[in-house]
Amino acid sequence: MTKILLIDDGAVQLQNLKPSLADDGYQVFCAADGPSSLKIAWHESPDLVILNLQLPTMSGFETCRRLRELGVPFVLVTSPRHEEQRVIKALEMGADDYLRYPLEIPILLAKIRTLMRRNLRSAAGESVYNDGHLVIDLESRKVKVGNELVKLTPTEFRLLSILLRQVGRVVTHEELIKEIWGTEKDTSLGSLKLYIHYLRQKIESSPKKPHYLLAEWGVGYRFRESQNTPSLN
Repeated sequence: MTKILLIDDGAVQLQNLKPSLADDGYQVFCAADGPSSLKIAWHESPDLVILNLQLPTMSGFETCRRLRELGVPFVLVTSPRHEEQRVIKALEMGADDYLRYPLEIPILLAKIRTLMRRNLRSAAGESVYNDGHLVIDLESRKVKVGNELVKLTPTEFRLLSILLRQVGRVVTHEELIKEIWGTEKDTSLGSLKLYIHYLRQKIESSPKKPHYLLAEWGVGYRFRESQNTPSLN
């Protein structure tokens, strides 16, 4: 059974969400603050966390970061406040998707199912890319350039893995935004371009003249395919 950890300091929110999640077949754990949520995550290893960014004691952003360090596969953040910079910060701290309050239960459940399907696709397609210079291990989530380990944020790695799995094919802006951030319209094309910029800075020898991450202007991005491009294992 899929385990979901619900983190919210509002008793009303917990009372509203827990039965809906349980009725949909999930095993639900609840926490009212960051420290207690980390203890539950350590002992129960949830498959997904729903995290309210506005928490007492420890901020939602710090809680998100530490949950990802514990190996939580997916974090869906929520907030009654909507500001683009808060959304971007949450994604950079490791969140997979974002919803604003008041939460609509059908949309929340749809996003959870989307994330769970993404997890199944990733497990079915574990592979390693290695062209002698760039190494990307999709299973261990490690990237090396030369002999140096490169640290990517969860969102950066997800973007890279999506492009790599469809090597040589142009993945449209719309596809990438939907895969990474769900169907949330508040996520802008500017955010996608920013993450491509971050990735190029980390894996390209010349970020302004990229070898791997190529733009198809007005359409999307593709991971370069060449005669030396190895097949994914």
